[in-house]
Amino acid sequence: MEPMELKFNRRILVENIAALFSGSAVAQGMTALALLLTARQLGAADYGQYAASLALTSFSAILFSLGLDIWLLREGGRRLERLGELLGSVLAIKVGLGLAWFALLAIMAPFLNPLTNSNTFPAELVRLSALAVWLDSTFASVLTSYKASLRNKYTSALDAGSDTLWLLATVLLVFLGARNASAYFLARILVLAGSLALALFLAGRALKIRPHIDTVRQILGEAFPYAASEFLAWTSMRLDVLIVALLLGEVAVGLYSPAVGLANALFIIPAAVYAVILPVLSNLFASHVDQAWLTAKRSLWLLLALGAGLSVALYLLAGPLVSLLGTSFGGSQEILQILSVILFVHSISFGMAAILVAVNEQAKRTVVQAIAVLVNGVFNLIAISGLGIRGAAYVYVLTEVVLASGYTWLVWRYRVRTRAAASQAPET
Repeated sequence: MEPMELKFNRRILVENIAALFSGSAVAQGMTALALLLTARQLGAADYGQYAASLALTSFSAILFSLGLDIWLLREGGRRLERLGELLGSVLAIKVGLGLAWFALLAIMAPFLNPLTNSNTFPAELVRLSALAVWLDSTFASVLTSYKASLRNKYTSALDAGSDTLWLLATVLLVFLGARNASAYFLARILVLAGSLALALFLAGRALKIRPHIDTVRQILGEAFPYAASEFLAWTSMRLDVLIVALLLGEVAVGLYSPAVGLANALFIIPAAVYAVILPVLSNLFASHVDQAWLTAKRSLWLLLALGAGLSVALYLLAGPLVSLLGTSFGGSQEILQILSVILFVHSISFGMAAILVAVNEQAKRTVVQAIAVLVNGVFNLIAISGLGIRGAAYVYVLTEVVLASGYTWLVWRYRVRTRAAASQAPET
């Protein structure tokens, strides 16, 4: 089999960013509406249980996901001729470890409420949420294979189509008057199962998906920095939801979680640029370093513009968005306005993270993430006790500033170091 080259130019990059951007915009719009309708229908207390169960299972999912989507995005762009084997091996790991993870959660679910002395984690919701999270993670891996090969029209169509179906299922449940959180998880599970089946069918035809035991061993050997990074990234973004759930109960987390969910949903727009530019930078830094830095600079300017626009839009639209939830969610508006700034700050993080992963500085990136998580955890315990959910929102902003500053410092250090090494190299 002849090696396959990742072909790209400015037109191809723009087309892929546009495809992911448009698909992500539709997908996140559908996701936001589905969550808003679910929250409005369930009310703050029941939605708090829904959100807390989802936060808990998403948090523990690192045990099987291991950050492998970022690994696949990087390695797939570098070894396109082996993409089917890489994807198959990643899926084999997620299936094997995912089954063990699900069994463990299913056994532990009845003991969570007694342990936390609350009614925040109903066993049925935890189990259903775990199944939804596993399907979503596996679906994301298949989509990552399209991102790695710059075939993002498929990514866009599958992602947007899946979330549109989720919204339609949610609308149907609301129309039928469903007020049981389990029904909304079941709808999500059915949609994800169908989406995953279609994505696997299409990817199987294009890539000949096949796991390989040696590749599985290689992935597991290289997974730790990616798993640590994913764990720390999730923790820095959603640890506050768990702390609010544990300290303040389901009503408080029901008010806080929709605001965080809406803000985080908009991350997917700058993430579209990140997903396109990472395999490109990975390729360029291995062969055309000067062009790599020029491409990175242009990408950063694009991300800054996107982040600024999203932050302003979310701040101005916070009131109308919260009004869609109903009167019981009135306290969410101030939280959403506080969180609006993270869209700008996190866009900086996306740009810097793409450079760090592309130049194989992932391990150093995790150090910054660990510092951000420590800041998040310590300050949340202090701020939530004194300021409630408003304190959690301020800490989230602080965490994002720490993360963006640390990433920027690492990129600057790498740039200075490599420039110095290049200037001292003997001429040939």
